[in-house]
Amino acid sequence: MTEWTSEVLKLRQWVHVAHHIPGRIRLKFNSTLITQMARFKAEKAMEQATQFPPLKRYQLNTSSNSLILEYDHGVIQPDLLDQLFSPCEQQASNACTTLITTLTPIYQAGVNHNE
Repeated sequence: MTEWTSEVLKLRQWVHVAHHIPGRIRLKFNSTLITQMARFKAEKAMEQATQFPPLKRYQLNTSSNSLILEYDHGVIQPDLLDQLFSPCEQQASNACTTLITTLTPIYQAGVNHNE
């Protein structure tokens, strides 16, 4: 398991899916997540995420503890996101690994293209 996978799986304990349709997911999070994300350097990760083509837009609302992610459901499989936030650790771990394996080349191609 990579460090990235491990960190994502740790953070999900404070997050649940409030609403999900293909291409748009609303996550609700516990305020404890803010503290954990500071350690995880979430601001930098979100900046990088905006340069990642499959993520179309995000909207963070700290007053309601929610995050809306709009994504390309042709690239990111909606069922993998559901599995990532499922209560089953093994299912979440498998989904996280699949997402990272699938999306890393796309992210790297975008970074190399922007340089």
